[in-house]
Amino acid sequence: MPVFPPGRWINPSDRPGWCAVAGAGRFAVPVHGGRFERHHHDDDEIWFISAGKARILVDGGERYVQAGDIVLTRAGDTHDVVEVYEALHGFFVETGLPAGGRVGHLYRDPADAAGHDVPRRPVPEDFPCASR
Repeated sequence: MPVFPPGRWINPSDRPGWCAVAGAGRFAVPVHGGRFERHHHDDDEIWFISAGKARILVDGGERYVQAGDIVLTRAGDTHDVVEVYEALHGFFVETGLPAGGRVGHLYRDPADAAGHDVPRRPVPEDFPCASR
């Protein structure tokens, strides 16, 4: 069984033959100097948020996320990290490519591909309690 060290993502070129995921790995957006890209995929993607608090764009709207949340994104849906309140850490899985699908981040325009600074903000008053 392969073990992938921190910072290394699983992708179709180095995954075991029995593994159907298109990609998997960790991501982080720090509170200072964080950047992210507004993007989509040709397959579905799942995020597990392991630490932090943030506001993200997913499923056509903005939502708060925090440690313990699972985010599901359908193929073709644009998603992004809009702002962070605490350093955001998570794990992603791209579920598997449809026939003719492309691997990795896909962009609607060059500005999205360039990425953007993710601002740090104080935790908003309406941020949900972690015990939901």
